[in-house]
Amino acid sequence: MKTWMTLCAGLVLAAPALAAADGPALYEQHCARCHGATGNADTWRGYLYFAPAFSDADWQRRHGDERILRAINRGPGAMPAFEKTLTADERQALVGVIRGFAPK
Repeated sequence: MKTWMTLCAGLVLAAPALAAADGPALYEQHCARCHGATGNADTWRGYLYFAPAFSDADWQRRHGDERILRAINRGPGAMPAFEKTLTADERQALVGVIRGFAPK
């Protein structure tokens, strides 16, 4: 029995830790084409699809975290929905990136 417990403990300790979601990489992969690398929505796709500029103080003030997360989940307008393609942690990491574009 002691050998079995030692083996199980070793397996648990050897398991890789879950990596935190890389918000900036996710943003670059899924969002930057329309919303721009700096959140200004200054790309041709951003202009074409009327993407909001996350760097706008008024936009940031009017949109709470829940509203941003709902948009990421459901995909308003031409934006794709990410609820089934990204994990909850990844979607929450995107909210953090979007909040990071707020003017200081």
